[in-house]
Amino acid sequence: MNTTSHEAQWKAAFEALPPYSSGGKIPAFFFAHGSPLLLYPKGLRNPMADAIKTGGRDGPHYQFLKYFGKSLVRKYSPKAIVVFSAHWETSRAIEVMDNDSNELYYDYYGFPDEMYKIKFESKGSSDVAQRVVELMNASEIPAKTLPNARGLDHGVFVPFKIMFGESAPVPVVEVSIDSSLSTQRHIEIGKAIEKMRDEGILVLSGGLSIHTFDDFTAWDPEKARAEIKAFEKAIVDAVEESTTTTERNERLEMVTKLPGFRMAHPREEHFIPLYVAAGAGSEGIASVICKLHGALTIAFGA
Repeated sequence: MNTTSHEAQWKAAFEALPPYSSGGKIPAFFFAHGSPLLLYPKGLRNPMADAIKTGGRDGPHYQFLKYFGKSLVRKYSPKAIVVFSAHWETSRAIEVMDNDSNELYYDYYGFPDEMYKIKFESKGSSDVAQRVVELMNASEIPAKTLPNARGLDHGVFVPFKIMFGESAPVPVVEVSIDSSLSTQRHIEIGKAIEKMRDEGILVLSGGLSIHTFDDFTAWDPEKARAEIKAFEKAIVDAVEESTTTTERNERLEMVTKLPGFRMAHPREEHFIPLYVAAGAGSEGIASVICKLHGALTIAFGA
């Protein structure tokens, strides 16, 4: 499938989501947050360009994120964004950023100097942060705010800069994932904040359907091993073929038993955010919005 075909697929899938009106539920999204290579400086040779064809600055993932961000704002007019990141794990409690304004945490290494000068402006929201903690604690999930102590990591600011431009249109509150990396635990975490979808809050959970540095062919749709392709197809099938939430969640948990799972995810932190979105969007249909290899994006609770 070429870039034009991919673009037609993601536009058709997003526009097919049910219309949203005030007082309705905004879907929760597992979205492919990509890598810093999406913002690699133009004019400099990217040493991983051949390995990560989908996710470079000139690739289809960049184009998808540009479309996705603008379309989310147009369709849902969210009051704020709550975003879970694969790049922030905590063990004793889920932590929720409570920043006046969000600085950036350049949590990558060995890149050109320009990559540490990237700017993206956004405000936080104490009210939204406190609401996340309130709902999680009500579900007996330990959670606490983290006032002005951490910036947005690259799993947030890289895609958001592409999605929204120089600044976020609404407050952004980042939330950690649980270091247990338990699928069921993260479904529960998502369910705990499901009410926020009724309150005009957009819930995003960022990761990747393929994330490995052990085998760079895994990132290439033409060279990836058959087991990896079968794993990713099983994710799509679980979303598109399931007739109930229970069946969908069971099938999404079962994909972690497939041989291709550990090939695609030597460690599962980039896949676990999918279960947060699945939990937060447990009521309603699910739809695969973007089917790019290694960069699936899925709407839950539409």
